[in-house]
Amino acid sequence: MSSKIFMKRIVKLVGLLTLIIGLVLFLLLFVQSSSNDKHQEVYIKKHWSPDEYNRYLNLNFGFNLPMGLAYWTNEIGFKMQTSRFVLPPHTSIWNYFKLLRKNRNQTVNVTIPPGFFYKEIERLLMKQFAFEKRDIRDFFSNSDNWSDLGTDAFNWTSLIIPNTYNFSRNTDLFSFFERLASEKALFWNAERKSKLRKQKLTLQEAVTLASIVQKESLKTDEYETIAGVYINRLRINMFLGADPTLVFIRGKGGRVYNKDMNLDSPYNTYRNKGLPPGPICIPSSQAIDAVLNYTEHPYLYFCAKSDLSGYHVFARHYKDHLKNARLFQRKLNELEHKKKSHRK
Repeated sequence: MSSKIFMKRIVKLVGLLTLIIGLVLFLLLFVQSSSNDKHQEVYIKKHWSPDEYNRYLNLNFGFNLPMGLAYWTNEIGFKMQTSRFVLPPHTSIWNYFKLLRKNRNQTVNVTIPPGFFYKEIERLLMKQFAFEKRDIRDFFSNSDNWSDLGTDAFNWTSLIIPNTYNFSRNTDLFSFFERLASEKALFWNAERKSKLRKQKLTLQEAVTLASIVQKESLKTDEYETIAGVYINRLRINMFLGADPTLVFIRGKGGRVYNKDMNLDSPYNTYRNKGLPPGPICIPSSQAIDAVLNYTEHPYLYFCAKSDLSGYHVFARHYKDHLKNARLFQRKLNELEHKKKSHRK
C-alpha cells in the first residue's frame, strides 16, 4: 500500500472520528436534558472539589459528560464559585452552561436584625454563603481573626450594626466581618464618640450595655429610661441584676426564677459587679443611642407592668420595686394557673 493511500485513509479516519465525537458531544450537550420535572434550585458551593461538583449535578439533575461536568465547566471559563439559580425542567447541558455564565458574580442582600447572636449569625452565613459549620466555628475560635478586626472573642458583636448589606456570594468570612467593621466605623461618628467620652464609657462597654437594654424591652421609647437605671447602678457600684444576662447564660427564654440567679458565669450580673465580659446580643442602633443619650433620673429599679403591656414601671426605692414586682409575679402566676387548667 502506497504512503499516499495510507495517509488518505488516516485523514478519512480522523475526519470520521472527529465527526463521531462532534455528534456525541452534540447529543450530550444539546439533546441530553436534566432529570428535574419542575423548576429546581441549583446551589453550587465554591469550596467543592471537581468530584463533589460532578456528583451533585449527576445525583440531582442526571447530568453526565465524559471527563465530568467540572472539566467542561472549566473549559467554558467558569471558575468554581458560589452560585444559586433556578433550572427549568428538562434543561439541556448547553443551556445549563449558559445559565451558569449568566449567574456568575452574584450578590446577595444580607439582613442582620437586632437581637442576633452566634447561632443566628451561623445560620445566616450557612444559608447565604454556603459556609460549612466547622469553618465558621474555626473562624470564631481563632483569636487572631478578631484581633485583626480590632476586637476580641467576647466583643465581636460590637462590629455589627443591624442593617441590610449587599455582599458577593463569594465573600469569605474575614471579608464579611471586615465589611461590617467598616460600616461600624461610619456609625461611630465624631458625635457618638464625643458622647462616649462624656459618659465615660468605652465603645465595647456601651455596646454591651446596649445589648442588655435591647433584651430588656420591646418598647424602644423606654430604652433611654432603662439605660439610665443601669448607668445609675454602675455609678454606685451596685449589681446590675439584669435578667437578660441570666437568660443568655441559660440559653433559652422564658420566665426567670430565683434559682437562675445562682448560675455560675461571668455573665451573671447578680453575682458579678459591673458589666459582663461582652454583649449578649447584637444591639440595635436605637439601643446604642439610648445608652449614649440615657435619661437622667433617680431610679434604680424597674419591673414589667402587671397589665402585661410590655412596658415597665420604675422605682427609686427597693420597697416600692418589691410591690411592683409582686403585682407582676401575681399576674404571671394567674396566667400559668389558667394554662394548667386548660390542659386538664
